[in-house]
Amino acid sequence: MDFIGKQPGKKTLTSNGINTLRGHVRKNPHKIAVRNDKVSLTYAQLWQRASQLANAMLDCGIGKGDPVITYMPNCLQYAEVMIAAQMIGSPFTLGNYRLTGDEIAYQINDTHVAIVFVQTDLLAAILKIKGKIKSVRRIVVIGDSSTGGMQNYEDFLKHGSSTEPSVEVLPEDLHVMFYTSGTTGKPKGAARTMYCDYSMAVSTCLELGINNNDTFLVVAPMYGAATIGYAISTLMAGGTLFIAPAFVPEETLKLIDAYHPTFIFMVPIMYDWMLSLPKETLAKYDLSSIRLVVACGAPMHTSIFQKMVDHFKTTEIYNMLGASELGFITRISADEWLKGGKANSIGKAIFDMELKIVSKDGKEVEPGEVGLLYCRSSAIFDGYWYNEAGTQEAFLDHEWATVGDMARMDNDGYYYLVDRAKDMIVSGGTNIYPAEVEGVILQMEGIADVGVIGVPDEKWGEQVKAVVVLKPSYSVREDEIISFCKERLAGFKVPKSVDYVDSIPRSLIGKMLKKDLRKKYWEGRDVLIS
Repeated sequence: MDFIGKQPGKKTLTSNGINTLRGHVRKNPHKIAVRNDKVSLTYAQLWQRASQLANAMLDCGIGKGDPVITYMPNCLQYAEVMIAAQMIGSPFTLGNYRLTGDEIAYQINDTHVAIVFVQTDLLAAILKIKGKIKSVRRIVVIGDSSTGGMQNYEDFLKHGSSTEPSVEVLPEDLHVMFYTSGTTGKPKGAARTMYCDYSMAVSTCLELGINNNDTFLVVAPMYGAATIGYAISTLMAGGTLFIAPAFVPEETLKLIDAYHPTFIFMVPIMYDWMLSLPKETLAKYDLSSIRLVVACGAPMHTSIFQKMVDHFKTTEIYNMLGASELGFITRISADEWLKGGKANSIGKAIFDMELKIVSKDGKEVEPGEVGLLYCRSSAIFDGYWYNEAGTQEAFLDHEWATVGDMARMDNDGYYYLVDRAKDMIVSGGTNIYPAEVEGVILQMEGIADVGVIGVPDEKWGEQVKAVVVLKPSYSVREDEIISFCKERLAGFKVPKSVDYVDSIPRSLIGKMLKKDLRKKYWEGRDVLIS
């Protein structure tokens, strides 16, 4: 018997995220949505300000499909700009304020950004590249400055109507573009749709138990995909964001003691820095409000997990694997790591995420065998922005995607990373892509070949090292190479040291063997990568 379960013309709706936020505004208008130590905004106030900002953008000709970029440290305006862009269907991209002018110009031009939101202290960097960013129609300054044709944020916002704009935003419209480099060294925009990030938020909330009673303390940089991912998840759940301007170890403890957040995320090294403060300093602060402690964004170490357990007594403590392209992928608890015999594992797939490990010939491997880790979920990205080759490389088909991590699964279903995606270096929780640094060094006269790797560093986890082959009869000093890089790269990407070798290990087809290059620097350690 045939059954027709829909009325003629009825659509199956999926969320673009805005309808979820609108629901929180209607149900809990007076609940605090975002705050810092000086200002707080309720859901109704945040909605009104985001609506004004969205309408102000529409009034100056910036609408659906016109990309928006932020270039600023942590602040409440991140939430306003992100929601305003979502209201009018403008893709949102985040500029790392530690990048050089040319690096941020590349991202702006690649995305065809229409409007830049920049904090006053960083305006000079944008002004230096103003002539290079042809697509930009408006620069809005958060702070006191409104000179040189720029507009002050509050002045810009107040001229917009407080009525929600009537723009049709579909679940398949672009939401966020995270920039992430690959083997070519040129950053690629990982394009994530409205529904992709809504789905990521739902999965994260269900996996971690984030709910409308939670206050998420935001101390990690908001230009990072993981930080924004947890922030979106908290807002989708109807919780509160407490946004700190930056991570300072003791200041973070003070904020926990004073404002009683329930949820905190940092990269592992940040927990190490904070929990390595003197015992008398740690003893001054009450951390008992925190019920959920999450690390992500860099490999975990047993010693750091143990410190987290020792100092957060009444909490759930997890490490997660995430990627800009794929969202949050796996989760492992401190108990599984420390007591369950699963140290160095990335855990198991989170809610609604499927994983498989595939061999070079495209077949799924058996437990214990190594292959490429692929993911399938409604939370994974749609592809790289105008980069068909990169997109084709990332997808096994239209459903399964990878960022190049080599992994294995044990007999209990726990996954382990064997080698890092695209030889990426993680220093202090920040991703550094060797190919980009190598490309700069190869511009120097006298350099025949170079390999850039991460080597152990007690403070940062890893530091950048360049391993250089010189052309015959040339002499290029370490300080010359470092200075050359400082002029062309953000400081965190610049090599801290240079070694010289006769040749770089390569395969028969010329591919650099990074594992062999790293080997002597990591000898004697229990894992190859930190």
